[in-house]
Amino acid sequence: MKEVNVDINATAASEYPIYIGENLLEQANELIKKNCKATKYLIITNEKIDGLWGDKLHLENAEKFIIPDGEKYKNFDTLISILNKASELRLDRKCAFVAFGGGVIGDMTGFAASIYRRGVDFVQIPTTLLAQVDSSVGGKTAVNNGFGKNLIGTFYQPRVVIADTKTLTTLDERQLKTGFAEVVKYAFIEKSSGEDFGFFEFLAKNVEEIKKLNFEYVDKMVEICCKLKASVVHKDEKENGLRAILNLGHTYGHALEKCSNYSVFTHGEAVAVGLQVCFDLSLAMNLIEDEYYDRATDLIKKFEFNLPEHEYFAPEKLIDAMKFDKKVEAGKIRFVLPTAVGEVQIFDNVDRKILSEILK
Repeated sequence: MKEVNVDINATAASEYPIYIGENLLEQANELIKKNCKATKYLIITNEKIDGLWGDKLHLENAEKFIIPDGEKYKNFDTLISILNKASELRLDRKCAFVAFGGGVIGDMTGFAASIYRRGVDFVQIPTTLLAQVDSSVGGKTAVNNGFGKNLIGTFYQPRVVIADTKTLTTLDERQLKTGFAEVVKYAFIEKSSGEDFGFFEFLAKNVEEIKKLNFEYVDKMVEICCKLKASVVHKDEKENGLRAILNLGHTYGHALEKCSNYSVFTHGEAVAVGLQVCFDLSLAMNLIEDEYYDRATDLIKKFEFNLPEHEYFAPEKLIDAMKFDKKVEAGKIRFVLPTAVGEVQIFDNVDRKILSEILK
């Protein structure tokens, strides 16, 4: 078992561990109670995860609440149902909400925990690759609304994250590749995070073993991603500056999801397209050399993101959707763009003609 510590602001009260390894669900009771002092627990999950892994998760004094599966249910109706269930069970402020599932469950459970009785403990048990390497770490919680993705939420850190990589074995190929998009993102922002594990080279060298879920490489991959995110969150918990680099590929990706009504692309598929758009923009703006562009594009291709057939979206429609991106300031769309190997910067001066041409 590997352990990564997240240190938000150098105080013991804000530190929490991420445990990474196979078959950790059976140890959940011990790991959670070591880091969380709650007396009762509400596990929020969906039917699929509960059916696949529910009998492996051993947690004393816990109730379970099943919510619908899918991005389209990441809304206020589902949030209210979680809060009502907690009230129905008469859970007090010494309870904890446990997110058992992917990014949608993690985001909503964390949001619910942050506002139930003005805040109760929160535990993350991510079961998808995307959640294990990204969304379960760092304390972002949110729901979507009619104007865009993740526009309403809070920053609320979990007490502990348990990433049982064995749960990845029941993901279908599409969901696994959804997580790989976030993994590749970290290779492109690594040095800007303040760390350098040679992650780009690690992925390029071991991509086939990783795709086969060789746990020797998968556990290391998840560990590095968590360390990179922990480093960024330590320096900028609430996205006042540096943390925005974690959104590489997301400005376009979120717009694509919104324009397709969250029903065509998975989040990772949209981000994969967004990563390529960012490299196309950087090359067009002379921010990167051809050699790095080719290497980065080759790495993206190695993960074989098989994107679904979809209707054509006019550039103006996509650009309009980008105006609701969280990074927008003073009406300007801000892009995180590659500038060198493992390095990115934030730009708010992207030429609209260049952007429109690339989006075509």
